[in-house]
Amino acid sequence: MRPSWSSLPKRSGSETPAVYALLALCGIVFLIDFYTHNALGSVLVWPVNSLQWFASLHYWQPFTFPFVHFSQIFYLLTDGLVLYFFGSSLERSWGSGRFLFFFFATGLLAGLIVLALSPLLSGGLMVGMVGSLVAMVVAFAALNPYATVVMFIFPLQARWLAALAIVFEIFGRTGTYGSPATTTIAVLAVTAFSWAFTTNRLALRGLSRHSGPSFKERFDHWQQRRRMRRWQRRVSRIERPDDLFKDK
Repeated sequence: MRPSWSSLPKRSGSETPAVYALLALCGIVFLIDFYTHNALGSVLVWPVNSLQWFASLHYWQPFTFPFVHFSQIFYLLTDGLVLYFFGSSLERSWGSGRFLFFFFATGLLAGLIVLALSPLLSGGLMVGMVGSLVAMVVAFAALNPYATVVMFIFPLQARWLAALAIVFEIFGRTGTYGSPATTTIAVLAVTAFSWAFTTNRLALRGLSRHSGPSFKERFDHWQQRRRMRRWQRRVSRIERPDDLFKDK
């Protein structure tokens, strides 16, 4: 699938360094797993069953499982295409820092929900861009609801593509989440978070460009006020219009 706009902006690695870094990590992990019978991936995936995982002390796994695809080229290509097209658009809109936070936060949120429900329902195995994939499509649709995306040969508006992504995540990845009920709860929670984050319903000031002034914006505003005060003091010294033309 690929986005289709009337004037597609030119892409370069300098514009989306985070996306290229994530793609490179996915490719490296895939190649290592391919030649080592998934030796690396088995350490990086996140088995979300509350008691066993906490006892294992493998606390890096919530941040490494998105890069694991267990030598499954189809899932690697699917995740890679979504990350490249939709992730690149989000990184250009948000900046690398906010995009990386969003990418890892959505995967972590999905995993934590499965982990919390595992005592009542069966746990799952977080592998690949579970949570993050549907989150990127929903975020793109929230920013560009009427953008046309060509899916195979069918043009589709982004808002309807997001709905399809949600349906695919619920019905196509049930085994990853552990159970149908867990899948539905986790996917809907990630969808709600993605929409709220993208439309600035969440007050994350340090990460959002529109949910309040950043430190740089506050500093620029302070400088503008300072220049204005200097100008006002200078103007206040002029008593008569003739003073404007006096030699200094």
